[in-house]
Amino acid sequence: MKTAKIKCERCGKVLKRRNIKWLELSNTDGNYYSDKLPNGHISQGAFPFGTDCAIIQMKETIDNIKTTKP
Repeated sequence: MKTAKIKCERCGKVLKRRNIKWLELSNTDGNYYSDKLPNGHISQGAFPFGTDCAIIQMKETIDNIKTTKP
């Protein structure tokens, strides 16, 4: 039986299972989180990222949070 190939959500590259980083997408603010979602956020689910893409995505999340805080 073949197993499905998992692709990076950001770049589309096929990932090796040992290199997958799962990031959870907040339906509330559209940002990805590596840990628990902030209180009051609704999850869209977890999505696979490669290591480099996960780092880039988390930097974008941090930047988005910084720019949207009052």
